[in-house]
Amino acid sequence: MTRKFACLGLIGAVWAAPGAAQEYWQQEVGYTIEASLDEAAEVLRGNARVEYRNQSPETLDELYFHLYLNAFRPGSEWARTEAREEYDFAMLEDPDFGYERLTFAQVDGEDVEIVYPHAPDSTVVQLVLRDELRPGDAVTVDLMWDARPSTTCRRQCRRGRHYDFAQWYPRIAVFDKAGWQAHPLYPQGEFYGEYATYDVTLDVATDQIIGATGVPISGDPGWTASATSPEQRVDYMRGWYGDDVVAADLDFLTAQVAEGRKRVYFHSEDTHHFGLTISPDYLYEQGHIGDIAIRVLYRAGDLDWDMGAAINRTARALEWLDATIGPYLYPQITNVHRLEGGGTEFPMMIMNGGPGQGLITHETTHQYAHAILGNNEWKEAWLDEGLTSFLTNWFTEEVAGVPNPWAGTINQLASFEQQNRAFPMALASENFPTFGVYSVMAYSKPSVVFFMLRSLVGNDAMRDILKVYYEQFRFTHVTGRDFQSVAEGVTGMDLGWFFNQWVWSTASIDYSVTSASVVAHPEGGFTTSVVVTRTGEGWMPVVIQVGDERQLLESRDAAQTVEFQTETRPTEVVLDPDVILLESDKTNNRWRIG
Repeated sequence: MTRKFACLGLIGAVWAAPGAAQEYWQQEVGYTIEASLDEAAEVLRGNARVEYRNQSPETLDELYFHLYLNAFRPGSEWARTEAREEYDFAMLEDPDFGYERLTFAQVDGEDVEIVYPHAPDSTVVQLVLRDELRPGDAVTVDLMWDARPSTTCRRQCRRGRHYDFAQWYPRIAVFDKAGWQAHPLYPQGEFYGEYATYDVTLDVATDQIIGATGVPISGDPGWTASATSPEQRVDYMRGWYGDDVVAADLDFLTAQVAEGRKRVYFHSEDTHHFGLTISPDYLYEQGHIGDIAIRVLYRAGDLDWDMGAAINRTARALEWLDATIGPYLYPQITNVHRLEGGGTEFPMMIMNGGPGQGLITHETTHQYAHAILGNNEWKEAWLDEGLTSFLTNWFTEEVAGVPNPWAGTINQLASFEQQNRAFPMALASENFPTFGVYSVMAYSKPSVVFFMLRSLVGNDAMRDILKVYYEQFRFTHVTGRDFQSVAEGVTGMDLGWFFNQWVWSTASIDYSVTSASVVAHPEGGFTTSVVVTRTGEGWMPVVIQVGDERQLLESRDAAQTVEFQTETRPTEVVLDPDVILLESDKTNNRWRIG
């Protein structure tokens, strides 16, 4: 039997931090979607039935949905705040801009008031309920809409007959302990979604090839005909969710499939989003890691993708992540060559602009650090992009054999720390002053912070932290405080100072060698006396090296004197010789003796 709301079965196992204020809960959601792509109009027309059960202790009198494609048109918050010329959606004209137009809305069979609370931005729509939705009660929401990606590629795109429908359907907003997370879509920050079951039927031209979240239960997604190896047997994974999964009928699509058309039915569970891409030009390759299918869709001429290259890189990332965090919990992962550069993650699907190992590893890591661990990307980007960037570097260190891939970033961040101390890392994404500052505070700096945490607790303990975090919070909404609680529970250490210092405050740190002197002993050997000072509000254990000798300084004193006994006369004192600490000045970490 299919697990309608399977994600909720794990909630009782979630580890509660000491002193947790309330029992964890999350809403029950199920989507049934039928959609047809009209290529002549370049529009996808859809109908959705959303089953929503209120598991919260609150009574609701409204529902909110995201209409993300409305970000990529004039009048949106995105268009108003985007500073980069290549993404100037405010200047797009019809038919180049994207949209997602709600054409029909009913709740339990009755019309409801439709409100756009952030108008003229229409990336969020509010449905005013006629009757209160009490705890434990459920409603059925019926929606119809038209969706069109923009011709300017940004997290979605259309070009010719290729459609990257990254965002394409009305997506219920999260209602959590902080209330409705009905947040407009900004250039800085990404997504947050309710875990749900998806039943999606797509009506497209016969020659179209589909990549999507979930498993194709019935119909032909086009993989067999486009397989680069004719003898390759496509593994559709159709039995993963059981034998009784069938497509629901919403009476939106005609009973008869039109000539030259086909219908493909996808099913997924424990997913908070449904990614979709469609193109007749895709070529298909397939591999496996255990019983997990790896699918790759690329285009003719993509020589770096073919002959198993992208498959092997995806498998390499999954194997390392399985060992470091835990087993991949979905039936498949689809790696797509999208129209835009860079990459974007969706449950069971990564859309990449290239096939490099670093990009594939980063987006595959998001399957763990966002798809399975459902954090709020726009509120705590450091927990998603930062943890993902840290794990990507750790993969590079262990698998590629690159020593300390954080070192270059740490040295570059020194001047950044001096200029951007007003912003804590945990600031909501759109509140950073520029996209460049957001990028550093979401990716680079938190990657280094996690690296410092690993250095503080040790590699084995860091793996244990990740595994417990993953096991206890999979398929739930997770926060930075949850991660901190797990780290403290696993290590037995009070890490409040570390997270408050590096995540939730603007504290800085700078160690420097203030002086160093050497005394020669008549009987042989040398004593080197070093004065180390610390400025800034922060503190971290720091290694000091004199010659081949090292000591770990753990005092929180602003100044301390350290002595070394060496057989030969040292020539240099070095603080943080392995380049681990994020300091506001790295130039004063060395002192030439004599």
